[in-house]
Amino acid sequence: MAATTTIVFMHLPGGPAPAGRLTMTREPRASFATFAYGRRYLERPDRIPVDPVQLPLPDPEADNVVFRTEEGFANFNGIRDAAPDGWGRYLMYKALDDREPSEAEILLASGDYRVGALAFGPTPEGPERLTPWGDGDAPGEHFTLEELAAAVERVQSVDELDDNLRRLLTAGSSLGGARPKAATDVGGQPWIAKFPANDDIYPICRIELATMRLATQCGLTVPRLDFREVLGRDIYMIERFDRTLGADGVQRHAFASGLTILGAHESDVGRHSYADLAESLRRLGADPRGDLLELYRRMVFNILVTNDDDHLRNHGFLWTPKGWRLSPLYDVVPKPQVGHERTLVLGVGPKGREASLDNAVAGAAAFGLTAEEAISEALRLADLVQREWTRAFEGAGLGDAEIRRFATCFRQAELGRQILQV
Repeated sequence: MAATTTIVFMHLPGGPAPAGRLTMTREPRASFATFAYGRRYLERPDRIPVDPVQLPLPDPEADNVVFRTEEGFANFNGIRDAAPDGWGRYLMYKALDDREPSEAEILLASGDYRVGALAFGPTPEGPERLTPWGDGDAPGEHFTLEELAAAVERVQSVDELDDNLRRLLTAGSSLGGARPKAATDVGGQPWIAKFPANDDIYPICRIELATMRLATQCGLTVPRLDFREVLGRDIYMIERFDRTLGADGVQRHAFASGLTILGAHESDVGRHSYADLAESLRRLGADPRGDLLELYRRMVFNILVTNDDDHLRNHGFLWTPKGWRLSPLYDVVPKPQVGHERTLVLGVGPKGREASLDNAVAGAAAFGLTAEEAISEALRLADLVQREWTRAFEGAGLGDAEIRRFATCFRQAELGRQILQV
């Protein structure tokens, strides 16, 4: 049995504050974790729960409250949100000469670019990045988009990371998601740059840009977007919504994924629904009415553009002094289909995961909408998507071949309108 202990910090307006102590225990059959908040942290008026479901803030007067993960959870979801997956883990794997890092190593090796406001360190003195490959952050080093683009392309075709490519660990290994990406900044404001993968069969950066612009036209809450061409490669850029630039520098905002808000397990694919997220917004949300409408619109938009990657990690929530709010939209990409039937990862309505407008409308009560309101919103979004998607693709520099290929993604706009208008 191997145990790793670290202090968990929460970035608050005055700087990182030690929130509590986390112990991660690795066992052959079932790993688990324990966590205890610090008394001083619980006495702070600006304290934020590390995890609103699995680690709720206990009474400051309570003695020695120690939380333990439920069976099957190696760590608490709110803390797991601060660890990378996909691309970040791939970089760490290469840095360790193809040795699989432990969950504790992955968490502690994540640097300042990790999502949200958590940080980690061996002592309460302050956060410190601990990397099993021997070198941590490159303090103050700035990576240009040209350097990042070249490094990202090369790292996908080498077996080991040389000294130059190891610098990419600073900018890229803290980030979640499966696709190549790295942290950068524009005028001091943090952004995330997303790059093509070497095995892409279509220009996914332009596809995502076009789709997110279309979401903006539909009135959804979308971060600022940008697009660059560097060294002959597309770079799609999205402004970080968990970081804001203020008079005192960059402020970090606490983040929770849909997994965390529901207390769900990674393996619970297909067991949860948009109605479950809606119920969590009612319990934990700072503006349930506004966010429920936004969530309904996002569900309908995912149906209309055939985004079937709407799993719980692709739904985010940001902390405000009054509670949790839906984060701006992210990671929405259409997927061409052959058949006519569509499903989402999350449940939509009475017909389960069926991705149809009539199913969405039938489940509208979960979002506080009447049938008339739900139909009106669905038709409005369908009209906009049907009218504007081709122009959005053209505006992102996509040609006739890509437009024809992705036309199948937008069939539901016309089919859904026909059904709802009967």
